[in-house]
Amino acid sequence: MSEELEIAQLQGQECYRLIPSKYPPIDLYEDVATADELEAVHAVEAMTNPRLLEQAGDLSLVPKEDWLVGIPHASYAMAAFTHINPEGARFTTGDFGGYYCAPSLDTAIKETIYHQERLYGYTKEPAQRIQMRSLFARFSADLVDITDQQHLSSNLYHPTDYSHSQAFASQQRSNGADGLKYRSVRHAGHDCFVLFRPRLITEICQAKHYDYCWNGSAITSVLETRLYG
Repeated sequence: MSEELEIAQLQGQECYRLIPSKYPPIDLYEDVATADELEAVHAVEAMTNPRLLEQAGDLSLVPKEDWLVGIPHASYAMAAFTHINPEGARFTTGDFGGYYCAPSLDTAIKETIYHQERLYGYTKEPAQRIQMRSLFARFSADLVDITDQQHLSSNLYHPTDYSHSQAFASQQRSNGADGLKYRSVRHAGHDCFVLFRPRLITEICQAKHYDYCWNGSAITSVLETRLYG
């Protein structure tokens, strides 16, 4: 594979992400205005409030200069980096997290349907509705663009084996990359992003809620939920 990598320079890029509704905002990240304040409060909570510290996740996974503080709902972004899957994902490992998102809500939903089906199938969960919340955000970043044909035909896009993509992402992150622009494996022809640093996000808020209808073997439909009255 060529070492020549295209860079997608994105300013004010809109994106969507879905997370299980059972995960609430993290107070520790919402109540501070600067990284120094967060560092001080985190140190105190580490000694006096282990429950809140557990909710906040492992802050040491994120370099201080990359913390996102001082904007509403910052915890939704920070959680993607402080609560990570030990096995990683396509472009993240057990050593670092990432903010996975897509410019299209439909793509974000299709991506999370796949991962929720894997989770609920592995644990053999009975039929139920999985409540999800969507997040709308904007970010500015220079992303390594791997949507060209040469990369699309490589092992970076293997459907289930993430070893090559994780190694690639780890190297790009070490080289100082902001993140990656890549082609969705679950929604043909559409793009996704993964950000390696929470501070790249300039705005984030909760958007609509959805129910993923799990029938015991697959998610068969997605319903938007609304509160009236």
